[in-house]
Amino acid sequence: MAGNRNLILGLDGATFDLLQGWIDEGRLPTLARLQCEGASGPLESTFPPISAAAWSSFATGVNPGKHGVVDFYYPRPGEYAVNTMSAAARTALPLWSLLGEAGIKTGTVGLPGTYPPERVNGFTVTGFLTPGPESPYTWPPELKEELEGALGGYSIWPDERHRSSPHLDRFVADLKEHVDLQTEAALHLMRTRQWDVFALVYLHTDMFQHEVWALVDPAHPSHDPELANRWRDTVLDFYVHLDASLARILEAAGEVAGTSDGTLHTIVLSDHGFGPAVHFLLVNNWLVQQGYLKLKRTPASLMKRLAFNLGFTPLTAFRIANAVGLGRLRRKVRWQRGGGWMKRLFLSLADVDWDRTRAWAVGSFGQIYINVAGERPRGTVQPGAEYEQLCAEISSKALDMRDPASGEAIIEQVYRRVELYSGQHLDRTPDLILRTTDMRYLAFGHADFGSNRLVEAVQGMSGHHRPNGVCLIHGPGVASGSDLEGASILDVAPTVLWLMGQPVPSVFDGEPLARAFTEEWQATHGLAVAERDTQRDADDQAYSTDDEEVIRDRLKGFGYAG
Repeated sequence: MAGNRNLILGLDGATFDLLQGWIDEGRLPTLARLQCEGASGPLESTFPPISAAAWSSFATGVNPGKHGVVDFYYPRPGEYAVNTMSAAARTALPLWSLLGEAGIKTGTVGLPGTYPPERVNGFTVTGFLTPGPESPYTWPPELKEELEGALGGYSIWPDERHRSSPHLDRFVADLKEHVDLQTEAALHLMRTRQWDVFALVYLHTDMFQHEVWALVDPAHPSHDPELANRWRDTVLDFYVHLDASLARILEAAGEVAGTSDGTLHTIVLSDHGFGPAVHFLLVNNWLVQQGYLKLKRTPASLMKRLAFNLGFTPLTAFRIANAVGLGRLRRKVRWQRGGGWMKRLFLSLADVDWDRTRAWAVGSFGQIYINVAGERPRGTVQPGAEYEQLCAEISSKALDMRDPASGEAIIEQVYRRVELYSGQHLDRTPDLILRTTDMRYLAFGHADFGSNRLVEAVQGMSGHHRPNGVCLIHGPGVASGSDLEGASILDVAPTVLWLMGQPVPSVFDGEPLARAFTEEWQATHGLAVAERDTQRDADDQAYSTDDEEVIRDRLKGFGYAG
């Protein structure tokens, strides 16, 4: 399909649960037009619905068992050390590599998980998980200087000084300023560089919704009608501004494509949805209580455990810091691998006795790893019958877990890895994944043992991820008003390949969203499948120690593990 172009616009964390009302009211005219003239529906995320896994599945067309990424943090295969996700950690080729093989030029701006930048047939400006402005965040490398010169400076991250503060209007102003900067970067590249497929992701929706969900959700336990009314226009103004930015990108894409330069298809998507965050769940505390996780009996670890039992915990320290006006210091508290004064003060995974431990947790959604002999250096659980019995036992006890305050069941489902994932990299995925009741319980992400309680009230956010993202498809051949119900984030990459006239690798787990298109259009645009694998080698240590510290500090601001 020579001359085709494809525009992909990502709104991280967007959900129709929030946007549809404003779309129906005409407050978001760009999204309203795309929905009216095109196809739309919810987009099922990965589980857990976390950006590291979801954007990796978008990029590769395969599930985490094939691309090897489940969360921002994970135990490195064959080790206990916790690793930070990077582009190099993916074990499957991304979409832009497959397109580049066919001579198709690609461009990406702001896509999470693209650092360090990879060589592509086109250009890349990395996004979330880029350490800082001094990092080599573009491909080709010289593009960084060009971009900064054209824009008078560029920043990967928006200013977060007013995040989690009473000054919501200032936080919105900072977000809008960075939306404009990223939009200008995209416009500059779209107009000065050749591209056939262009992807732009706005992280700002995710950042914003973590902070304001209690304001926009009347059912949230922390919803304050007076505050919600006070900030109603401010909240809406952010989305209106973003919608106008999408209009600018769409106009520029149309100018580039022209009326005689083939066809332009637009896909708007989010990596996951959003909903209320009410409680923190301290999974490692529960594993200690149940006897699955054992702590060292050295004098230092015994002293830390005594202090922990008495309430000397990171969460207590954060609360004290906030109370005396030092809340910003929480971003300077580092829990990186390699230690630091926090690990020397507080109980952590460094105090785990691996020779006696059978299970431990790492991640924001209660991912549990089994200490299997032959897979971990000091494994205690034999593969086979013993492993199966332990998984069944932990699952059964987890389903019996109760909130000490309300008595309600905390866990509504426990998944085995094979229920969610498939492929040759299952060893990189957790053995058990907990789904909490209505997903209102979030695994505490700031520390290995952040509190000495099983359940704590959420601090520093009011919203978190849900599986229901969004998808809209617009362009020639799309059936106006068609329904994408049942679409998966795994379907986006094969859809793009199909629209660009390229075969879909047989290893892909998704399939093109052909139902978005008229029967006439489908009849003239056949689908080809290529019998090929897309696996590649992974590098689980792509960051320097200093860069990893910076990334973990950033992620703590989002409430993720650190």
